[in-house]
Amino acid sequence: MKITNIVVTLLLLLGFSQAAELTAELRGSEGNKEVELDKFIKKLEDIGYSTVSTNKNIQIHYYNKYKEKNVEMLSFFSVLNKEKLRPLLLANPDFGAYAPFNFLAYKTLDIKKDNHTWYGHITADTMLNIIGEKDQNMRKLFTEMVDSLDGLATKEMKPTLTKKFERNKPLPETGLIKMVKKFDEPEDLEEFIEDFVGDHDGRFSKHNFIIAGFIDLKFEYEDMEEDFEKYDAYWVSLLCHFEFSNSIFNKGMPEAGMFAPCAIYFYIPKGKNELHVGYASVDNWINALNFKDKERIKNMQTIDSEVVEILEEMGFAKAK
Repeated sequence: MKITNIVVTLLLLLGFSQAAELTAELRGSEGNKEVELDKFIKKLEDIGYSTVSTNKNIQIHYYNKYKEKNVEMLSFFSVLNKEKLRPLLLANPDFGAYAPFNFLAYKTLDIKKDNHTWYGHITADTMLNIIGEKDQNMRKLFTEMVDSLDGLATKEMKPTLTKKFERNKPLPETGLIKMVKKFDEPEDLEEFIEDFVGDHDGRFSKHNFIIAGFIDLKFEYEDMEEDFEKYDAYWVSLLCHFEFSNSIFNKGMPEAGMFAPCAIYFYIPKGKNELHVGYASVDNWINALNFKDKERIKNMQTIDSEVVEILEEMGFAKAK
């Protein structure tokens, strides 16, 4: 009887361990570590990383616009390692969903309950599972690249705590929203892209989105004299919706900032008159961080649908 109970207990524990999957593991250091964070970011080039955009102390902008301040510090650093990413992007353009990815740092106001600065990102596994990458070698290369960032963060920030975020539900079966727009061959491709980016930014701005960063990876690799001929064009825009982000990051879930700003990647395969676009849907946020508030979930999905509607207005259709 006792042996049976032990077996049942082990099976239950195994079941629970399989049910909960790690979304992120943030590191914590006591007090406000903004100065140390700045020093850490400046060290990124030592390991081949750089920042596409730095959006610091977002809580100030939330307060100026909405007169609400519920976090002491909230900052986003969009980071990437161009050299390490290049073979990954050549093998799978969907790595653009995390080229760059977000390194989040936040500190709550309630110092009695938690007087720590928390920093980090969603796990490499989570990013890989969202884009649907199954090749073990690609997964290994990406994970090693991410691990090097964590190693530097540990060395420079000297964390004393860790905080795990585990999801109870699996990630969406299809983590990326992917669309494609066919176009007539332009006389000047650079001019076509420039006009498109201007139109894109203008349309999203009218819907209260903010372009929080931009990188032209095709240009970057050509400038580095590195092969990137698989694509006639490849760029990434970082999209943010201020009201949307305030309603989450500034209202009880600053850790959700790990998923923002949203990297929307665009590329044209060499010799094809097709502009592809992709990004990670908010359903990943919902499942990965166990969102429960139905009204909040509804609002998040509404904003996500708005992105699709704008892209459809620009001539994109769901990729087959």
